Amino acid sequence: MGALCCYAHAALIPVYLQHLEITQFRNLQHLSLRPHRKTNFIIGPNGAGKTSILESVSVLSSGRSFRTPDFKKLVTQGHLKTVVFARIVKQDGRVTGVGFSKDLKGGIEARADGLRLNRVSDLAKLVPALSIDTGSVEFIEGGPSVRRAGIDWGLFHVEQPFLDTWYQYRTALRQKLALLRKPGPQDKHQLRYWNKQLVIHGEVLDSMRYQYVTSLADVLKGISNNLDMTNKDISMVYKPGWPKDNWNSFQECLDKKLDVEIERRGCLYGPHRADLDILWGGTLCKDICSRGQKKLVLYAVRLAQVALMIRITDQAPILLLDDLPAEMDTSNLVNIARILENMPCQSFISAIDTESISGPLTDRLKEHAMFHVEHGALK
Repeated sequence: MGALCCYAHAALIPVYLQHLEITQFRNLQHLSLRPHRKTNFIIGPNGAGKTSILESVSVLSSGRSFRTPDFKKLVTQGHLKTVVFARIVKQDGRVTGVGFSKDLKGGIEARADGLRLNRVSDLAKLVPALSIDTGSVEFIEGGPSVRRAGIDWGLFHVEQPFLDTWYQYRTALRQKLALLRKPGPQDKHQLRYWNKQLVIHGEVLDSMRYQYVTSLADVLKGISNNLDMTNKDISMVYKPGWPKDNWNSFQECLDKKLDVEIERRGCLYGPHRADLDILWGGTLCKDICSRGQKKLVLYAVRLAQVALMIRITDQAPILLLDDLPAEMDTSNLVNIARILENMPCQSFISAIDTESISGPLTDRLKEHAMFHVEHGALK
């Protein structure tokens, strides 16, 4: 097994939650806790509310749930509003109050130090977080959109121009798609205009993704060397969303395929069609790996993203690891604990009982607090 990479930075002081308050969020009527700045174990049986605690932090970070796109499901039954509030200790030591609320009669609201944020995405800069839950295996098993989102999570945190580039590309894509779906003859002049906009922003987006995946692959080698992969290498191949081998440029591809897109009334080529092949010993992981192996590969890739973020930005996200011990053998639990031990991240790790974390995790992650949840309340 290879030597552990040094993920910590001598001067790095990570953002962490000093206080968390959850009101009327799923089965959590009112829950308040003061997390440890390093590791927090959330223990409880199925349905107790432990995953909801992690989910609330995810919502506070991104304005999105990792369990459902339907915000109505987040509000406790019989109530009209949910609120998640936290005091965040920033890298400079200042404490910031950050809140997220969803009112069934109104909308979504995000605030920092009492001031309303213009975009929910601003939360992610204040409270960077990465969640790995039971549904995250879709990163391996699911369609290209899940893997694109995974790449773009990393880019958002390491490339400042990424978000504006992504918005510009998405705007052009929507305009072109609206034209293609209009009944009647197509205006090729307008379509070529939007193709040009897609090329301007799409080539930048593609370059960012390619460079990011190249850097990520390098970090992934160090992570996977510290996991028991049964002598199989994990590798990644970035697929840009159009056949680069067939065309000299993205512009040429769009020009040559314009009639095909008109016929099919769809945007068939570009970064919105990009994908990432994740390989186990040279074969697609989703085709040959067991459920447990897929989870291990998932952790390797996502923790590599965390390590890359730390390396590039000197910032560390909060880690939300739901049911980490499930489907994970003891040796790799120890290996993951060793990696987490060397990362300057605050983490929230859920498990159904103390037995599943005692030894493999608690022996390594000595700086920790343990919270027991039952029927939506702390014991």
